[in-house]
Amino acid sequence: IDENYVVYAENGEDGLFRLKLFCVNPAVNLGEYLKKGRSAVFFSATLLPMSYYRKLLSNRQDDYGIYVESPFSQKNRCILNAGDVSSLYSRRGYEEYHKIAEYIARTVWQHKGNYMVFFPSYKMLEEVYAVYEEEFSVNWVKCICQNSSMKEQEREEFLQEFEQNQESLVAFCIMGGIFSEGIDLLGEKLIGAILVGTGLPQLGNEREILRSFYTENGENGFDYAYRYPGMNKVLQAAGRVIRTREDHGVILLLDERFRQREYSNLFPVEWNDRKTCTLSNVEAQLQKFWESIPDKISCKL
Repeated sequence: IDENYVVYAENGEDGLFRLKLFCVNPAVNLGEYLKKGRSAVFFSATLLPMSYYRKLLSNRQDDYGIYVESPFSQKNRCILNAGDVSSLYSRRGYEEYHKIAEYIARTVWQHKGNYMVFFPSYKMLEEVYAVYEEEFSVNWVKCICQNSSMKEQEREEFLQEFEQNQESLVAFCIMGGIFSEGIDLLGEKLIGAILVGTGLPQLGNEREILRSFYTENGENGFDYAYRYPGMNKVLQAAGRVIRTREDHGVILLLDERFRQREYSNLFPVEWNDRKTCTLSNVEAQLQKFWESIPDKISCKL
């Protein structure tokens, strides 16, 4: 027990009392193991911002980071940031859910194919899905939803839908969940990802402990506890679209906060070509992109 740990107690929702030794700074423990080797490389496409992960993974000042630019052409994908919608708790309700559902519909109507929509919570997923099904569903678009109690067989069947579907498929998923990282849907198996919200973790004891710890150590506690982990989930989900040099697709960011400097500075360098859209022009921008791709023909409802 030292300054890298916090001991706390809580009464869980299941009625059980817990005492926990929480490691708030893993760099020291990791360092003890790294000393046993000659060298180590931590590699990921989402180690952003670099300074954040350097402090989490290493306590040596001479360790360094390398940013390798993406090998994928910017021409193969379109990144749009909606400037007229938000996932803020204070704005969640029918009006915003209707906008999100309409964005999903207009994106799918513009070009047939398979899409994933990522939500910050199951509750929001269910609310938007209900609006989408009631007001925007069409017979040539199939919808499937991730649920919180999926068994292995159900997960496999969920992914098989991307292999079998002949029309358009919209999969409603959870950001940071089992389908937002570690899966490869190449080529036509996935041509779009729609990201609802900035991925901020829910308030909780450990998040608030992290915020306090890093604030007391001279860092922006909110960034370390919420913003950086949230943006990591956003980048992981967006990364499902382009997996090879031959892939083409769209990434739609549905939250006006992505336009704020605190968030936009966390995007990869290659996202510097992203554009702002609204409900009134999103289809026109998507149409322009798909028409620029060889052998891709727009398919509107």
